[in-house]
Amino acid sequence: MICNECGGILNVIRVEEYPEGVKDKINYDRLCDVECLDCGKVFYSLPYDFGKKINAVKDLSQIKKSR
Repeated sequence: MICNECGGILNVIRVEEYPEGVKDKINYDRLCDVECLDCGKVFYSLPYDFGKKINAVKDLSQIKKSR
């Protein structure tokens, strides 16, 4: 993963634990927090498990860019 602020490498600093009682761990969408190794910016609630391309928290495609 690449930082969209500076282009640095993102390092996973926390992975969501499976909730108690989850039986279908294969299809459970875990999230993670990452930190840029260059600029130090932290990004929260990003998809973690392989093959997941959709952020489960927000749909960023609906947000207009302010730049």
